[in-house]
Amino acid sequence: MTLTRERSLIIFIALSLLLLASGAWVATLVEASPQPGVLAIAITIDLAVGVPLLYYLLLVRRKLMPLFGLVPVFVLTMLAVRFILPSSEREYLRFSEFLIPAIELAVAVFIMFKLRRIIGDIRSARRDCLYFMDALRTGLRKSLGNDFVAALLAAELALLYLAVAGWFARFRAARQDVSVYSYHRKSNFGFLLWPLAALVVIEAGLLHLVIGIWSQTGAWIFTAVNAYTLLWLVGHFHSARLQPVIVDDECVHLRTGIIWHGRISLANIAEIRRPALSDSKAAGYVNVSLTGGPDTVIVLKEADELEGLFARKKEVRTIGISLDNPGAFSEDVSNRLSAQPQLENPKDGAS
Repeated sequence: MTLTRERSLIIFIALSLLLLASGAWVATLVEASPQPGVLAIAITIDLAVGVPLLYYLLLVRRKLMPLFGLVPVFVLTMLAVRFILPSSEREYLRFSEFLIPAIELAVAVFIMFKLRRIIGDIRSARRDCLYFMDALRTGLRKSLGNDFVAALLAAELALLYLAVAGWFARFRAARQDVSVYSYHRKSNFGFLLWPLAALVVIEAGLLHLVIGIWSQTGAWIFTAVNAYTLLWLVGHFHSARLQPVIVDDECVHLRTGIIWHGRISLANIAEIRRPALSDSKAAGYVNVSLTGGPDTVIVLKEADELEGLFARKKEVRTIGISLDNPGAFSEDVSNRLSAQPQLENPKDGAS
């Protein structure tokens, strides 16, 4: 049985932590050893080779992660070794002071050479994609050759871009045959953003001072995490504003900011109705509303998939969603279905 990406990642992380824990335990014996230098070298080689080898065997060889991921894995492993070994035995790691910057420089040069191609692939994909994030992911997948990495990288890059430039961006439909339905206004997420952001800033400032009493490094790490949280909130808001739900003659393109997205065939829609109390207990139900409960429910004839954060797939049969104009959305989908009564379900055609 072939391991899934999630299982392989969990196994890699678990085995790596086990290897690092065993190395940390052996490191406690270094200073008491008659040959501490030999033991320190053995720990260094064991971890510097073992963890990247696990990454290669469990992820790269199965084509679940790209080969260039070995670089950050090796760098993080060497940093862990530096932390594990006693300070008196770290002279054997001096080569890493030159090796790690050299690797980082090589990666930077590689990215610079690839950047032009990546930008070209993204621009080419933009002509065929309704959403900027889809174009970003498609272009990155074409350049990197791995959809999972492309999905994660596209989400992070889009968040950073939207957090900074999203204030000035406006959504424009690339096609004339589509209908656009926003969902961010009714949710009041924009009004909630400011008090949430204020709470994050206040919490970061207060806890930075408290944690700094014991550890300045820990305080700055915590502050960095809060800064990222703030960027995530702002980026998610602009993502919701700039990624509306789109309906064309074939599909409903569902979006909830950066959290949920999917492409639901019109031929697979059994009905669109108001929510019922029993919906949340039904098998295969998911609420993709930006905040709160849904005002519209899409019932499918056959199970389909939506994709959530970290490219995780969820099988759905009933979808709850909240829109700024649910009546117009329901009428639009119904009219398009009536206009094409013989529309073939793509799943049936592909079988």
